[in-house]
Amino acid sequence: MVDKELMGRLVSVIESGLRPRADVSLRVIDGGAPTAQPLHDIDRESHCRMIRHFRRAMGYAGQMLIDQAAFGYASMEQLPDDELIRLHQDMERAMECIRDGVSFEDAGLIRYRYG
Repeated sequence: MVDKELMGRLVSVIESGLRPRADVSLRVIDGGAPTAQPLHDIDRESHCRMIRHFRRAMGYAGQMLIDQAAFGYASMEQLPDDELIRLHQDMERAMECIRDGVSFEDAGLIRYRYG
């Protein structure tokens, strides 16, 4: 049946773990905000390639989303990592909109600069 000695030891171990230990001292180490790792060249090219696939599938509307995201840059390849990933996400969302019959304006994909 039940080994009373073993059960007694288990209970004491559990109870000792529940009591706060006085010898613990905590220190705050200021590490700052974690730095984002830059995309590897292969990952950047993969994002660009997928965006190009979506653009071909969408035609003019896809190019408009790319031009909107790359405003102020020579091309989408010059976008910072976070903006490139956001463009990829927007292009995937645009494909869903086309599939579901939702306009890009209703989905919030078209962002007007001057209006």
